[in-house]
Amino acid sequence: MTTNESRESMRAVARSPEAFAGYVGDIQSRLLGLVSTLSLLAQETQIELRGTHVEGDRPWDARARAWPTERQLRNLIRSIESAVAAAEKVNFRRRNHDEKVAALPAQRAAKALEKASKRTPKTLPVNKTAEQVPPPMKTGYADPRSIHDLRELRDRKSA
Repeated sequence: MTTNESRESMRAVARSPEAFAGYVGDIQSRLLGLVSTLSLLAQETQIELRGTHVEGDRPWDARARAWPTERQLRNLIRSIESAVAAAEKVNFRRRNHDEKVAALPAQRAAKALEKASKRTPKTLPVNKTAEQVPPPMKTGYADPRSIHDLRELRDRKSA
């Protein structure tokens, strides 16, 4: 159960991006310290458990007895490492969120300006005089391209 004081302090941390990054970074460093401690514990536990032999054991019996404990320690270390990675992602996402919020007014203003320019009818240009109208461009499709084309044009009869 949380107290009102701790809730207020977390609320203050959640409001400030710098405080949020610092708090999550602190948790991340503690978790990394915990990972290194647990890794050392796992190594020492492995040595101790595999070295415990009982009279009548076969060579692999000590290793088989140690295996469930080693597996659980490895799973615990993996889980804490994934929590460290998640803390890093949280910091990135929080910073990304703040950047998007800061850029939002400019984006909305640009979008509103674009929408307004679409709504206003564009003025049509006044009829151009003959001097202002450019001559039609030749596409080159009807022109002969080679000497052979000239011969075909000469031999062709018009309808």
